[in-house]
Amino acid sequence: MDLAPLLFSFKGRIQRLYWWVATIAVSAVAGIATAVLEYAARSAGEFVLDPDTHVLAPTGLFGVAVSVIGLANVWINLALCVKRLHDRDRSGAWVFLQILILLVALTIFVVAIAAPGADWAKILVWPIGIVAFVFSVWLFIEMGFLRGTQGPNRFGPDPLGNLEADAKL
Repeated sequence: MDLAPLLFSFKGRIQRLYWWVATIAVSAVAGIATAVLEYAARSAGEFVLDPDTHVLAPTGLFGVAVSVIGLANVWINLALCVKRLHDRDRSGAWVFLQILILLVALTIFVVAIAAPGADWAKILVWPIGIVAFVFSVWLFIEMGFLRGTQGPNRFGPDPLGNLEADAKL
């Protein structure tokens, strides 16, 4: 498979091995590139120090470059996850549903902490958090450990071709 469609396209299917290798490699490259840019920003004096948290954040072109790396990392990982779900004959919408559930859980958590009178949020924190956790684990197992649909499905041909994943006795 060509690298550009593998990393940037939301169409087609990929096997588990490609998903694991690409996800780990892209995350490692993004992490290293971000660390190098943040070090360069500190060396050049292009950063802002938050007086409350004492966290350094790159500014100027360094900040833009770190943001671009982050956005590219998100795009690539979304594309990989969607294609992996396609291999399982599932819609890529499952990834976006997971993001929505996590955003709702995070919002309720923040409201429960920040708003002292929001008793409804304190009641919902645990159930929504458990739903978000279970859904995330399920998707991780679907994408990372379960074999894709054998043969062609609605998203394309089997990325393993005619190979049999299980030995027959």
